[in-house]
Amino acid sequence: MARQPNTVIVLHPVNSAIITLDICLQLDDSLSSIWRKNMARSEDEVAMRTIERLQILLVQQKEGKNSRRMKREDLLKDSQPIHVFGLEIDEHEAEGQATAPTSTTLKTLDTSITNKLFWKRAKEMLIGSTVVKIKYNVPTITSIVPPSALYVGLPALCCGITTLFTSEIGILYEWCLCSTDSREHTNISVISTDAVFTPLEEHLGKNLVLRVSPEGDSGLWTQVDLPPVRAALTPVDRWKHTMAPAEAPVFRVVTYNVLHDEFCSTSAAKRRIYPFATDDILSLEYRQVRILQELLAYRADVICLQECGEKVYRQFFERILHHSGYDGRYTNKNGGVKEGCACFWKRTRFCMNETLVFPLNWTTLQEDHPDLVARLSLYPEFREALEKVTSIGALVLLKDLHTREELIVGNTHLFYHANACHIRLLQVYMLLHKLKIFAASQPSVVLCGDFNFTPTTGGYRLVTKGQTEAEHHSWKKGELFYWGCDRMLGVSTEEMEGVEEAAEEGASSSVPVTQPDKRQPPFEAFRETLSAPLQLRDAYSETGQELPWTNYAMTFREVIDYIFFAPTRLSVLRTVPIPPESELSENVALPNKQYPSDHLALIADLVYTSSSSSSSSSC
Repeated sequence: MARQPNTVIVLHPVNSAIITLDICLQLDDSLSSIWRKNMARSEDEVAMRTIERLQILLVQQKEGKNSRRMKREDLLKDSQPIHVFGLEIDEHEAEGQATAPTSTTLKTLDTSITNKLFWKRAKEMLIGSTVVKIKYNVPTITSIVPPSALYVGLPALCCGITTLFTSEIGILYEWCLCSTDSREHTNISVISTDAVFTPLEEHLGKNLVLRVSPEGDSGLWTQVDLPPVRAALTPVDRWKHTMAPAEAPVFRVVTYNVLHDEFCSTSAAKRRIYPFATDDILSLEYRQVRILQELLAYRADVICLQECGEKVYRQFFERILHHSGYDGRYTNKNGGVKEGCACFWKRTRFCMNETLVFPLNWTTLQEDHPDLVARLSLYPEFREALEKVTSIGALVLLKDLHTREELIVGNTHLFYHANACHIRLLQVYMLLHKLKIFAASQPSVVLCGDFNFTPTTGGYRLVTKGQTEAEHHSWKKGELFYWGCDRMLGVSTEEMEGVEEAAEEGASSSVPVTQPDKRQPPFEAFRETLSAPLQLRDAYSETGQELPWTNYAMTFREVIDYIFFAPTRLSVLRTVPIPPESELSENVALPNKQYPSDHLALIADLVYTSSSSSSSSSC
């Protein structure tokens, strides 16, 4: 609605037959007598009819109930005269041809022409003796999605803002507190003009209003009522370990698979994988707020997220974490499902120098390891799977602003299938080689992610020991797996069922959908000793914490998430213990009210070793 008194905003979008007049009038000298009205009229209606309707509305506003029985003619007779001034319309435009104004002098406009022609020339309206400005097709906010809930101490924002008559626009925000005085008048006071607003304890239970407006002098604003502010969400005990931030040269790393919304919101996922979880626990609105609270509680310097939806990254995490002091990068997987890996770093601690993103599939294998590809080509099931997997590796080269060290942070989410240990072994092989090339100047290396392999597999052995032998049992999975194989053969991660429904509806995904297939295992399995150019260490293993699980689902509980680091340049000072099983199993499995994903965040404090040397490069 129009913000400024005595202003009419006229909106006529392209291909719309409706013209909207957003009216804000000051009826007397008191600001409390502001009258607002929104009129929607046909573009083909004669302008005189629209003006007469406005005259009638003003009389009805003044006379109140007494005007209800008055005839139209009598209402018009009692109304104030309205004259509209604007740029002159020539004969060509009246016939439908677009022309430039013949003069910049304002003249009384002919009200016998259509609204379509009339209002685009209108600049000023005289209602009695009151001068009213007219603005046509100014930048306008047409819709916003306000936060569904507000919690004390947690940042909130609105998203999904759509606009008219502009493609890129700055937005002005007003978070307002509503109160009612003794005369039942509503008073609105602005308490914040930031895009991101954090309710305080004093706002608990109060009703707020959010007003947004295009930057500039459009005079239009959109207002939405917000739900009452709720009490702060209950913290969990493990957050006590990170009440103080790390101090240089120590830095804190968090890795977290945050459970993509599409994998837990479909009816199939709710029925088969998360039957124990209520809709409010699985709702993205609740989970994203709880994830944010958790991330902020860890006071991390570097955050790596997996299964981060592109939409929730753009509209929520990126904006709120930027407000909280982080910069970030998002990389979508290669498939049709819009989720991927996100990396954030604290701006006061790191700046970004360079990034590298690559698929962990057949294409990268061909480019970087042609000799290996020649041997793998003899195994069609292996090749087909590597051609279709959508996993990616995302590397970020950061500069430590305190120590001047360079730090490479890798983030990934490897292929999920339980019978695909051999696929993941090749994926991490490619990833380690890319890391080595990217780290040519010998900066420190941290590798985070959901690797979907356990400590007994060949993938884990390649990362931590630097070699996986041809005799390793992970290669044997190649006898069972082919793209489209029966997913009942031990598949147990959430991704399978969550995407199945989307795949059935025609979405592209990395999940093999069951199809009739004449192929029958066992197949001949590819076996070869692989050596890695880097040998990393498991942060939790180094601190003596043998984790029982990092993924705590209903039918699958294993360690598949890791923080790896290069011991030549880094060492681990401590890791944050995972919660006791009593907290995870209180509602059967995860997610629950306290933990918003079926994975647990891992947190490690790392420090540069004395053998590290400073670099002269800068951001």
